[in-house]
Amino acid sequence: MIYWFSGTGNSLWAAKELANRLGDRLIDIADALSQGNFRHTLTEGESIGWVFPTYSWGPPPVVLDFVKRWHINGYAKGTTYCYMVTTCGDDVGLAVDIFSKALGYIDLVAAFSVQMPNNYILLPGFDTDPATLEHDKLQKATPRIAEIAGMLADKRAVTDVVTGRYKWLKSRVIRPLFVRFMMSDKHFTADASLCNSCGACVAQCPMHNITLATADGTPRWHGNCAMCLGCIHRCPRRAIQYGKITRHKGRYHFTPAKK
Repeated sequence: MIYWFSGTGNSLWAAKELANRLGDRLIDIADALSQGNFRHTLTEGESIGWVFPTYSWGPPPVVLDFVKRWHINGYAKGTTYCYMVTTCGDDVGLAVDIFSKALGYIDLVAAFSVQMPNNYILLPGFDTDPATLEHDKLQKATPRIAEIAGMLADKRAVTDVVTGRYKWLKSRVIRPLFVRFMMSDKHFTADASLCNSCGACVAQCPMHNITLATADGTPRWHGNCAMCLGCIHRCPRRAIQYGKITRHKGRYHFTPAKK
């Protein structure tokens, strides 16, 4: 089974590709959370996979929240193969260590990273990739997933991630500050003159955190945000902003690379 979480589609694509190549079933972490579905059972010989984006050089808090409540039947220590695949714009810091610790008694046997186009735009200095870099990353992603699938099929015990420079500083100092101060939807707004109440943001939100206001049809956020940025990147009219900082920044959501 492959557990997945995704905001703008990078990790969903990776999870689907791996599931297709390995013949695995997919479990949507956000849906499982909303339904209170935390108990699952492995079939004989089944592996446990986790696919999610890198959030500030670590796993998304929503994924860690799920893992805290998760229970798996049929796990055999030393026999069951458990792995993670994290998508990232550049590097993952100590994401593997953080996730391995979160799993507790479950042994994380393998870990991989896949570089994909950047989507974090809520802080100064952070923006989407230039078109040429975005295209290059997408072109390289498919062979990278094929490479990972091959190692997973062989149940290789390997850590193959780009940790990057200053990994301790990024994951142990910057990340806790990010989780404490930047995991809030209170600065999201929508321009009523641009919003056409299409509901794309509502449909995209994995946390069911957005509704359209009765008065003017613009989105409202209700404090249960995973900060996946699906709403701001999927808005077809760029009506959604995060304060003033995103007004002149790019938008991105996954589309297959053109050859």
